[in-house]
This record gives sequence, structure tokens and C-alpha cells, in this order.
Amino acid sequence: MIILLDLNYTLVENSEEKHKPFIKQIEAEQYRAWLVKLLKPHHVILMTARPATYFAPTIASIEEKTGWQPDVALFNAYGLTPPLAKERMLKEHVLPKYGEAEMLAIESNPATRAMYARYGIRSVKIEPGDEWQQLPS
Repeated sequence: MIILLDLNYTLVENSEEKHKPFIKQIEAEQYRAWLVKLLKPHHVILMTARPATYFAPTIASIEEKTGWQPDVALFNAYGLTPPLAKERMLKEHVLPKYGEAEMLAIESNPATRAMYARYGIRSVKIEPGDEWQQLPS
């Protein structure tokens, strides 16, 4: 199964904390260790609305703090809203390569979850206080 993973409010558990400049935000990010543990056996495509200029520091932060990295990381190089950026990533990068695979999106944004539904991709949201024992089946 391919996991389409949202970054803010999903992998990042303290997204509500804001720091400036934005590099300080990345440095302060805390990632859900329980989610990383569940993701490790799967092929994970990180799909984020975060601008592509923050690709390197974000990936370095994830690896440093979790000892893990997604298999693919797609950042918003388009300057689009989250649903539009992720739809473009899906059409340009994900579906051409993995189109026949079973996919699960773990996504915080309701408009982005609705977009995934239009493509027949099931999506789930991590609610505050959640700590899953397994990925939804």
C-alpha cells in the first residue's frame, strides 16, 4: 500500500505552534513517533503544501528527529493552495508511477480529502489526541 502523507497537522504534532522566521518553525517541529513507526513498513509519499524552498531543512529535520524519511517527498513548487497543489502532485508524479496501487491518504485538510475522494483514494484524518495502533484498513 502507498501512503500519501500530509505534513502539517498530520506528521507534525505541534503545527499549531508558530515560530518566525520559518526555519525556526521547522527546528521546533515535533513528529508523531507512533505514526512514523506505523509508516516504516510502507512506501510513503510525503505530499505537502509547504513551499519547495523548505524541502532540504524539512527532510533533514524529519530524519534527524525520527531516524526515518519518506520514500518520496513532494513540496509545493506551484504556489497553489493545499488541495490544488496536491492534486497537481497527484496527477504529475503519483498516478503516472503508482496509479494501480492501493493508496491511503493521511490528510488533515478537508478540501484535500475531498479531492482525494474524487480520485477514489480513501483518506483519513488524525484527530488531536489520537494514537493509532495500526493504520486504518
